[in-house]
Amino acid sequence: MKIFLTGQDGFIGSVVSKLAIAKGHEVLGLERPFRMENPPWDAIASFAPDVCIHSAWIATPGEYTTSPLNRQHRRWSVELIRGLAKSGVGHIVVLGTCAEYATSVSSLHEDFSEIRPSNLYAQEKADLHNDLLALRRERDFLFSWARIFYPYGPSEHSQRLISSLICGWETGKPLHLNNPECVRDYIHVEDVATALLAIVESRREGTFNVGTGIGVRLSELEVCIRERMKIPDKEETSSISKNGSIDSVVADCKKIKSLGWMPRYDIKSGVASYFSVSR
Repeated sequence: MKIFLTGQDGFIGSVVSKLAIAKGHEVLGLERPFRMENPPWDAIASFAPDVCIHSAWIATPGEYTTSPLNRQHRRWSVELIRGLAKSGVGHIVVLGTCAEYATSVSSLHEDFSEIRPSNLYAQEKADLHNDLLALRRERDFLFSWARIFYPYGPSEHSQRLISSLICGWETGKPLHLNNPECVRDYIHVEDVATALLAIVESRREGTFNVGTGIGVRLSELEVCIRERMKIPDKEETSSISKNGSIDSVVADCKKIKSLGWMPRYDIKSGVASYFSVSR
């Protein structure tokens, strides 16, 4: 299968590219000097992709939730996908985010859970989803929306949570978690990539949660890292904020698993993957 991939150099896109090629797919990546607002239309036409996986978006920790670039990425995305659909690309797979949902004590379901974005990044992703649903009614293409939960892995940005926790213990300056009791669905980036390829290969439309379905308290995540690093319990641990609210963001994964996909990593083996590469 021929895959046009945006964000090929990004955290998720780079792993998708590697695994797709390993499975025998051909990949054309969106590379510099071309950007979202200036796609290489001639190269795309020559490549004649069967599918586009659109993963490019601003994702810099500390910036992405509020950056005005979110609005630009939404606009660029609509125009890119409009052009791809017009050129005959038959299947468009776009990365959304679990932050589109309202937090809930129950597992979050693609078709029933409340959509209530809490920041600009999530709002623009949710609005893009609606934009593309409208475009889908105008153009004949398959459309899949993948809501990614909490991706992690050794190639992530150094300021993401797990890398920050590891760095804190390595430098003797443990990170203080504001709300250690909140629950998150962490999914290894390789499992994200295989889930996206499962959607591509099945040619299934619709919205898919890309998570593990297993919630992990941040305090448990920290303990897992300490145990892997052999940090004694008696040493300083993260403080518990009395004012922190307890919330949960965990995927209902029945739809993605119905494609025959299963995550390879649990949180312990996922954390261990950080120590199997040079740091």
